[in-house]
Amino acid sequence: MSQAPLFPPARVVPLGGGAKLIFCSGVTARGSAAAGGSTQDQARECLARLERALAGEGATLAHLLKITTWLSDMRHYDGFNEVRRAAFAALATPPASTCVGGAQFTTTDVCIEIEGIAVVPAPA
Repeated sequence: MSQAPLFPPARVVPLGGGAKLIFCSGVTARGSAAAGGSTQDQARECLARLERALAGEGATLAHLLKITTWLSDMRHYDGFNEVRRAAFAALATPPASTCVGGAQFTTTDVCIEIEGIAVVPAPA
């Protein structure tokens, strides 16, 4: 029997009229082929996992209002920023973004964690 995760990948707050606010848990590349790899590979994996969490709630990366990123070291910033810019390049307004360096993770094979907050507007 499959067990639900103790902490879900996303929590939804209904806003009325079918709109909803989505809080996505922070994700890392832990357990993936990207773990231990380049900052860019890990950032792409984090965004892919964030995208899957959003898709589970009927949203996409385009619905993100804000992302928060933690890096183990700010020397990883350029690699992360390269991937972040590419991921949101097609959007007229990318999400607000905060990046913090010096994070300590539970494993040494990850250097980045990203969480997001999204809003899905009410159906027209």
